[in-house]
This record gives sequence, structure tokens and C-alpha cells, in this order.
Amino acid sequence: MKPGLFIWFLLLSIALPGCAKPPAEPLHVATNTWVGYEPLYLARSLQYLPESCAVLHEMPNSSAVIKAFRNNAIDVAALTLDEALLLLQDGIDARILLVMDISNGADVLLVHPGIKNIGGLKGKRVGAESLALGAYMLSRALEKGGLRPEDITLVPTTYDAHEEAYLSGKIDAVVTFEPVKSKLLAKGARILFDSSMIPNQIVDVLVVRPDAVKRNPAAFRDLEAAWYRALQYLRANPKEACRLLAAREGVSAAQFAESLHGIVIPDEKDNRRLLSGELLASAQRMAQVMLHEKLLKKTIEPALLFDRLAPPGRP
Repeated sequence: MKPGLFIWFLLLSIALPGCAKPPAEPLHVATNTWVGYEPLYLARSLQYLPESCAVLHEMPNSSAVIKAFRNNAIDVAALTLDEALLLLQDGIDARILLVMDISNGADVLLVHPGIKNIGGLKGKRVGAESLALGAYMLSRALEKGGLRPEDITLVPTTYDAHEEAYLSGKIDAVVTFEPVKSKLLAKGARILFDSSMIPNQIVDVLVVRPDAVKRNPAAFRDLEAAWYRALQYLRANPKEACRLLAAREGVSAAQFAESLHGIVIPDEKDNRRLLSGELLASAQRMAQVMLHEKLLKKTIEPALLFDRLAPPGRP
């Protein structure tokens, strides 16, 4: 059996909509704010994912999500693929349950209108999260414009501070994503670089603890079933779904619908394809780039994220 397929067999073999049998203790799932994570909250709103199955924790930024996962405070984390690779570097046992989305323009490098091209960033202050995604996006953008990291002043800025830092003039540019992207574009920001220029490289995944899956496999089956059921609702009822989710993200329904155009959300069939080898190849390429750019401190083996999980009752 190919690496990654066993988890699908384990978690989907009895996939039922909703929470068929409430687990003794619900899963704790953490995300930050991002359009690609919203189907989880849609599932909650529609009662596909009641709190007896899973409690969703929305955190201010991805740093907080990673910290919670490292500290065993949560069972499931919504992370970018590069953040999942950082967990491996730190010796954290984690597996990918599903691919949530692939960014195709939703992640951006935004600048004030006076900056006309990437070369114009020389000597400027650029805000970005001090995690791999922000650094990775920025390194690829600078590479495209023929600049080096030392040509700009990097200002570590957590996601929840992006909008204020940009509008107050503390930074000249920012590596950010939806919904801040739409909010700043509406106030005159310009896009210099986005994830559509590096296709299939910015990927969001739902990462789980193998011991948590072993302890409560039914809860994970319910979580995954709720995710796909929410996707079906989103596709069948886009206006109502966008209305519900836009209010959560603090944007208009039209802005939220537009932000969906910047991502690809794989269905169940595409997830099987991605997890049976295609995503592993992307993870290996990303790990090489991260190591070269010193975003990783040592060589890691991305295949560990795709290793099969022991079935319940086995060591």
C-alpha cells in the first residue's frame, strides 16, 4: 500500500455525515484566519460538525497554532505545508489528514502605490510573518526581481498586525493573504507578486497527531466527513455559504466570493491523488528550497508527514 493511503482507509472506511456517535472527548482543532480554512467553520454553522465532535479554536496567527500543536494543547492544526515541514524539523510527530487548499493568487506581496516593481523594494521595509510561509514567499519574490534578502529591511509582523502596520506606514510592503489582501487592495495597495506565479507551492493541510487518531478514530472520520459535506454545500449554495462566511472574516459576501477564486479546494478524489504521491514530491521540492534559503536548519524527510498510521489497538 502506498504511503499516505492507509490513513485514508482508516479514516474514511466508515465516513458518515455529521457525528454518528459523539466521542467521549471532542477533538480540539486550531486554525488562524484564512479563506481556505473556512469550510471547517461552515461545517460548524450547518451543524455538520457539532462541538461534541470537534471544538474549533480560531487563533490570531499561525505562530499561535504551531505553538499549541507543539505543546499538545490541540489534536489537529490547519497549517501551510512549509509549516508542517518545520514541525518535522523540531521532531514533532505529525501526519497530513487532508489537503485543505492550494493557493493560486490568494497569498500576495502588497506594496504602497509608489512602488512600481520588485526592484523598487530595495531599501524598503517589508512586513512578513517570521515563519516559513512569509519568508518563502518573500524569497521567491525577491528572486524574481533580482534582489537579495539584505537589499530590504525585513520587519517581523504577525498576520493579525498586517493591516494596521501597512495602513499606519510602519512598513512599505507586506506579505499577506485573505482577507487582509482584499481589505488592503480596497484601500489602494498594489500586488507585486502572488502565489499564482509559483503554482502548487503554497498548500494548506490539516495536520493530526497519530496518537490522537489511534485513541479516537471515529472522531477523525466524522471530522473528515464534515469537511467534505461542507464543501458540497459550498458548491451547491455558494451565495448563502459566502454570506455566512463573509461575516466571520469581516468582508462583504462579494469580497469573500472573490477570495475563493484565489484558491483551489481539492475534493475527495483529488485529495486521494495528492496524498498518494503528488504532494510528497512538492513537499520534497519545498524542503530543498527552504534548506537552501536557510528556512530549515537541517535536512528533513518530508515522507514522514505521509507515513501510514497504526490502526486502533496496535502499538
